[in-house]
Amino acid sequence: MGLLRMSWTFLWLSFLCIGGGLGIIPELERQSVTVHQWLTAREFLDGYTLAQLTPGPNMKVVAFVGHRAHGLAGGLLAAFAMFVPPAIVTAVVAHRWRRIRGRPWAMAVERTLAPIGIGLMAGGVYTLARSAIHDTFTAGIAVAAAIALVLRPVPPLAVMLAAGLAGWLLR
Repeated sequence: MGLLRMSWTFLWLSFLCIGGGLGIIPELERQSVTVHQWLTAREFLDGYTLAQLTPGPNMKVVAFVGHRAHGLAGGLLAAFAMFVPPAIVTAVVAHRWRRIRGRPWAMAVERTLAPIGIGLMAGGVYTLARSAIHDTFTAGIAVAAAIALVLRPVPPLAVMLAAGLAGWLLR
């Protein structure tokens, strides 16, 4: 029953990924940490960070959560539920969207989804920051990382590794 509940949770969350996976981070964390207690808030943040270090989609964190909750089967089912059904729907919609994209209602849908996606991503950033920034030291690292990303064309992976190293060495 636990695997079924977990798979269902990731399936319905997968269809809320408007603008990318970062948009569902607040609800994914709530479901994983508070509702089902599959892991702690710190473990969730660590899993998300590790998922960002590896190539591929940023929602690989669901495989981490699934694995922590139900082992290898949980990790595989979580990844399947998060990626496969929406990929199928996206392929079907994209095929048909080419024909209707120029219609006024379709253009309105596209214009409407952009701010929704931005708002959802801002919620995801807030959720991750709430777990990761807990004192002036971690706030300083976060501000320095943000400045490095905004002012210089620095690869995000390099900034993340430098921030992690600074946190580890200076603590």
